[in-house]
Amino acid sequence: MTSGAEILRAAYAASCDSLQRILAGVTDDEFFWEPVGGCWTVHRRSESRGVSADGSGEWVIDYDPSQPDPAPFTTIAWRTLHLAGVNYLYWDYAFGSASLSFDLELPGDATEATDWLFASHQPLLDALANTDDTDLDRLVPTNWGDRWPVHRIFTTLINEQIHHGAEISLLRDLYRCRASLALQR
Repeated sequence: MTSGAEILRAAYAASCDSLQRILAGVTDDEFFWEPVGGCWTVHRRSESRGVSADGSGEWVIDYDPSQPDPAPFTTIAWRTLHLAGVNYLYWDYAFGSASLSFDLELPGDATEATDWLFASHQPLLDALANTDDTDLDRLVPTNWGDRWPVHRIFTTLINEQIHHGAEISLLRDLYRCRASLALQR
């Protein structure tokens, strides 16, 4: 019989593999493409975009602490670095030192960003490798102060990767087809 921990390991690994396929060969032009005005993205700290930004180095990611509804449209760059940052934060609070914040050192191009995302998978895969069914209900901290069961940490991360992975895939399709879409108008 397959255990719950084995199911989570397989599902998380599958969501990681899917992101690697979706992001394979992404170019900087695609990565930073803004299909509509007012996109949230990743940009140099010196570039003011009228919203708050997180990041400790030269590159920052847009955000608004008031959480506008609906949220602004986001670029592939934003979605990729958001996923990596969330992976690192969830891992750090649930299994690490609980010391990270969203002020992470962010990469500034597609290759470095996808490498950073893929590297963010490994600590979580390692944590899952050391998780059995008795650990799944163990409460662990989150970066905002709540305590969640281990299984909820991983189901949240799986959903996040599937959700943003599908959006990135669609954005890559739209980017590839943008010239023909413009001709149809």
